[in-house]
Amino acid sequence: MTHRMLSLREAVCHSDNLALAYARHARHRGLWMPGVPMSMVARAPVPPMLALAEELRGDRYRPHPPRIIPIAKADGGKRDISVYMIRDRVAQRALVQVMQQRTDAAMAPFSFGYRPARSVSMALASVRAYLDAGYCWVLDADVEHCFDSIPHAPLLAEVERRLGERAAPALVSRYLSWNRETRRTGVGIPQGSGLAPWLCNVYLWRLDDRVRSAGIPMVRYADDFVLLARTREAIGQAQSLCAETLGAMRLRLHPLKTRIVEAAESFRFLGQRLGPAAGGTRP
Repeated sequence: MTHRMLSLREAVCHSDNLALAYARHARHRGLWMPGVPMSMVARAPVPPMLALAEELRGDRYRPHPPRIIPIAKADGGKRDISVYMIRDRVAQRALVQVMQQRTDAAMAPFSFGYRPARSVSMALASVRAYLDAGYCWVLDADVEHCFDSIPHAPLLAEVERRLGERAAPALVSRYLSWNRETRRTGVGIPQGSGLAPWLCNVYLWRLDDRVRSAGIPMVRYADDFVLLARTREAIGQAQSLCAETLGAMRLRLHPLKTRIVEAAESFRFLGQRLGPAAGGTRP
């Protein structure tokens, strides 16, 4: 993999990093770029990958506009999914591999979503451990329209702060086709982009820090999370802290999907029903 002493741009273009990114998409179907099917690239990947590497290295890379597909949501609404050319998915993956490598160790231990060697089952096990330890009050929370509501300017400021690289915001913007005005006033991360999960975690890092500094037990999987406490008063205070922090980030708790429950009740988290009322804390 890439060496940490390389600049962000150099690390992205490193041959090992690009090869790993390509391998993740090598079996995908579709278009590498307009007019070029992935099946053709798969037969002889070296020339197109060298061309992509040169574009990235020379700062000439420009992604193609993604195709937007509306997907129905369980609540009756719709979510727009951005479908990128495979060439652009490889480029995004190459960038996120380096950024994730340089930030993951510093992220909160209770953040489980879209991170290496972490899973839904680990997040659920953490919640169960808190319930078994007597944390009998739960804030079952969801950030309303999280990906669609994250503002670009403070997001890019967090990207630079967490990575410690001045070039990082420009690279993220380039790979997502955000121009200067979009960077300044835009809102929303394109779901379907390979960068979206990491960007969500980076933006919610501020919430993680605030909750951790307050000593509140938390388990988060992207924008879906729970806070836990031993008393009703404490969980109410935790909810207020969370709402205040998210408000400062121009986000808010979902009014219909956020609730305080006692452990004697059951609640659903990451597709599993937890709590004694569900027949025990184990699925």
